[in-house]
Amino acid sequence: MHASTRLITAPLAFLLLFSLNAFAGNNIDYLNFSSQNQFKAFSTDLTGVLGYKTLSPAEPLGLTGFDIGISANVSQLKHKHMDAVSNNASSSLNGVTLHLAKGMPLGLDIGVDYTTFPNSNLSTWSTNLNWAILEGSTVSPALGINGHYTQSNGISALDYKSYGLDLGVSKGLANLTPYASVGVIQGEVNPRENNRISGVTLKKVSSTLAKLAVGVNINLAFMDVLVAYNQIGDVPTYSIKAGYRF
Repeated sequence: MHASTRLITAPLAFLLLFSLNAFAGNNIDYLNFSSQNQFKAFSTDLTGVLGYKTLSPAEPLGLTGFDIGISANVSQLKHKHMDAVSNNASSSLNGVTLHLAKGMPLGLDIGVDYTTFPNSNLSTWSTNLNWAILEGSTVSPALGINGHYTQSNGISALDYKSYGLDLGVSKGLANLTPYASVGVIQGEVNPRENNRISGVTLKKVSSTLAKLAVGVNINLAFMDVLVAYNQIGDVPTYSIKAGYRF
């Protein structure tokens, strides 16, 4: 197999193995917290995991452009309170995200993401709108503002949503486009079932967390591969994305 062929097929093979592997399910089936503070720590972790991840450069796609891809994402929990909501808890949550973005006039891009967690009842929908303040050129970087919203799906024990704003920069170098962004995300976790521990009533948790991302998009002959690191609050997420950006 030629080296170029291996470069193209390796990311797709990784994503396939990721999605088929029997990761711990990490269902959210019930609420069993000993205090509101414990629920708050869990909710902060959940925002770090489910919040929108920046997996694209700041430069706009253009009126005819598309960004289509699939990513594998591994998030490491800080507080490790998944055992309060699940019988199959682990210290990380591993998701697969389908991405679709379309270029619009005036330097705008609109995108939709769907994330699912293998062997789990966790999933989310996200939408985002990116506006390129500076579209970038061969000598200058692109600068963009990205607004995003995320909503949980399929969880009966609680409701999750988040929204935020990022400022991003990127600069193309040959077939590489490194990028970085900083921002803030507001997460809201609202219990929808009674807590199992008697005498402990859980209330909605709202948390405002810092968000940062760094990554690089690699344009190969027949596809794009992107590797990225996102951190929301204290939760790091490592991602690899394969697809087409044109």
